[in-house]
Amino acid sequence: MIDLNKLLTLFIFLFFISCESDIGSETISDNDSEQSGGTFVGGGNSTPSELSVELITKINDQTASFSSPFGGYNRSFIVHVPPNFDPNISSLPLVFILHGYTSTAPIIRNYSNFDSIADQENFIVVYVQGTTDNFSNTGWNVDLLPSFSTVDDVAFFRALISYFKSNYNIADDKIFSAGMSLGGFMSYRLACEVEEINSIGSVTGSMSGYYSCSPPNKKSIIHFHGTADTVVPYNGSDWTRSAISAHNFWSDFSNCENFSEIILPDLNSDGTSSSVKISSDCDDNVIVRLYTLPDEGHTWFKREWGHDLSSSIAIWNFFKSQINED
Repeated sequence: MIDLNKLLTLFIFLFFISCESDIGSETISDNDSEQSGGTFVGGGNSTPSELSVELITKINDQTASFSSPFGGYNRSFIVHVPPNFDPNISSLPLVFILHGYTSTAPIIRNYSNFDSIADQENFIVVYVQGTTDNFSNTGWNVDLLPSFSTVDDVAFFRALISYFKSNYNIADDKIFSAGMSLGGFMSYRLACEVEEINSIGSVTGSMSGYYSCSPPNKKSIIHFHGTADTVVPYNGSDWTRSAISAHNFWSDFSNCENFSEIILPDLNSDGTSSSVKISSDCDDNVIVRLYTLPDEGHTWFKREWGHDLSSSIAIWNFFKSQINED
């Protein structure tokens, strides 16, 4: 029997999320122009892998877009490497950044500013493109939207990880994923299923209420959510866990023993203060953090957009703290 309440809830979710982009009211161009000169380091299949990767566009000397057939779909992704990248010298961290529902990899690349952070902090960032369903909407299979149910995104990311380990010299403890909205849901699913994902970050995304998570190992989690989010409600619904429920799931799974909450400075002077709930003293030295932003909606958080914090910087600093230095 069809659950009409679930169908109605999903319809409302789709209506609201289709009216809002990854970045709320912000409008960002997703056009990247090809530039000449120099040679992009990396790409292709210098080492055999499950993916047959083809260079599509060299955006600049450090950035290029690629495609590969996988699972009946033509998948694509944008790779940005730091200056003077040489895979033969050292193993760098790899960060996947995932766009939200109806959005694209170029859009989240533009507003998240991870290229700049990667240049300063010396890591590789990959903006992965989701598939497009029969309604011309882009997204991910997170056991939430039926139109993506035939897409094996988890297998694709496993293949991507193998490809980057072989062709870019990535170590097992340096692989991370973060995303906006449905991209946050996808990052959570990767944490639930892919052992090689070290830690994940989610901005306004959560865990599907229809999905049973059985993680292969302990993961560190960082999550950002506004209490006024009308697309993915902070307090959850029948189709999504609340932000606190997602936090508690990972805290309980890792047997965390110490719990604290810190009130952050009101940097935007709006009279409200954001907070961070921290679960620590966990198995395998993982840590679980939940940033709660009062009265904020469904958006990527940036100081230059008037928020109390910049989620991109906080995500990288969190990932960086999880890397075991030799």
